[in-house]
Amino acid sequence: MAKSLPVFTGLANFQFPTPNSTALPPQQGRKGLTYVTASGNFHRQVVRGQSGLMRELGNAKIQPMKVARWRRYPYRGRSVLFLMPPPAIGEHVAIRLFLEAFMAQAEPKEVALLGSDSASDVYVGLDGLTVYPAWIAHDELKRFATIIDLNDVPARREIEFWPVDMEAALYELFGLTVPGKTPVAAIPARDGPLCVGILPLASSPLRTLPPALILGLSRLLGEDGMDVRIVLNRQQNQSEYLRSALAAAAPDLVYIADTRSVADLLAVMRRFDYAVFADSGPAHLSKLEQRPGAAVFTSAPSELLLGRHGNLHPIQVQFSSDYCKAPCGLAKLRQTSDGRVGCMASLGVAKKDLPSIVDGPDQDLIRRLLLQTPIPCVAAVAAGAADIAQKIRADLIDRLP
Repeated sequence: MAKSLPVFTGLANFQFPTPNSTALPPQQGRKGLTYVTASGNFHRQVVRGQSGLMRELGNAKIQPMKVARWRRYPYRGRSVLFLMPPPAIGEHVAIRLFLEAFMAQAEPKEVALLGSDSASDVYVGLDGLTVYPAWIAHDELKRFATIIDLNDVPARREIEFWPVDMEAALYELFGLTVPGKTPVAAIPARDGPLCVGILPLASSPLRTLPPALILGLSRLLGEDGMDVRIVLNRQQNQSEYLRSALAAAAPDLVYIADTRSVADLLAVMRRFDYAVFADSGPAHLSKLEQRPGAAVFTSAPSELLLGRHGNLHPIQVQFSSDYCKAPCGLAKLRQTSDGRVGCMASLGVAKKDLPSIVDGPDQDLIRRLLLQTPIPCVAAVAAGAADIAQKIRADLIDRLP
C-alpha cells in the first residue's frame, strides 16, 4: 500500500541536531532543495512549527515493499532504505541487532535508515549503514532499489497491549539465520570495589522501580563494600521526584544525572561492573555490549523482551487480581472513557474498558503513581523489595570470577 511522507523545502540553509543524540553531527539542508521527512516530531515541531525557515510542499507517495516479499527479495548488491518506527529505544536496539545479521547474510550494496530520530545513537558504529535521523533529499529516494517500512511488522499492531520480540520477528520475516543465544555475562576481574549501577527510570510509571527497592538494594550492596551509583535523567520529571524521595530517606546516595543522549548513557553503563535496570530502554541497550546485570519486569513478560540475550538476570514480579495477572502486557498507562487513569487492577476494570493511552499525564499524577499510590504490580515490587534485592545480590555474586 502506498504511503505518504511530508515534503518540505528550506527558505534558507539550515541545520538541526538530532534530539537525544550526541554521537551524530547535526543534519544539514540547503536553501531551495526539496526534502522528505519520516520523523513525526520534526514534521510537527520544525517543518510546521518554524514557518520562517521551512515551507511545506505536500506529500510524496512511496511504495514500500509488501511484508510477504521481505524474505524473498534479492537484496544482494542492491540499495535498501528502511523507514523507522517511533523512537522507542528497545525496538531500535532490536533493529540494530537485526541489521547486523541482515547486512552479513543478505549482502546488500547499501543500507540506509530514515526517521530514526532520537534513537539514532543506537546505530552509530555499524559499518556500511547510513542514518538519516529526520529527513532525506527527495531526489535521493531514487537510488534505492526498495523501501521497507518497519512499522509494518505485523506483531507491532498490538504492541500497546502486548510487547513483541522485535529482533526475533525480523529474523523470521526476512528469513535470516537466527544468531545463537548469548551466554550469561560474567563480571570481569578487577582491583578495588565493584561498581554497580541502578537505572530505575522507565518512560512509564508502569515500569519505573519503586524507591523501596532502590534503597534496599543500595543498602545491601553497600554493606558488601560495593560502590553503588544511581543513574537518573534530568529530562524526565520522574527523576526529580524520585531523587527527592530517595534523598529524604538516604542522603548519602551517589547519583549520575548528566546523560544527555543514548551515547552518553552507553558510556555511563560501561563504567559499571554490574547494573540493575527497570524494564526500560537502558535494559535493552545492555544487549549491544552484553553488559552483566539484572532487570525487574512488572507489566511486560521478561522472556519476550530479553529474547535470546542472557546478559541480564530477569526478575518477574508476581501479582494477580480479579482483573489481571502480571505480566498483563500493557506498555503505558491507559484511561477509561470518563478519564480515570491507570491499569486494569488499579481501576478495577477489564482491558476493554481502557480504550485510550494517556499522552503526557500531568505532574501530580506522575508524582502520585511514583511515590504514593503505584499501580498494584509495582506496589508488589516495593512490598517484596528485600527478597528481590537478595536475588539480585545472589546473581551478582554468582557472576564473580
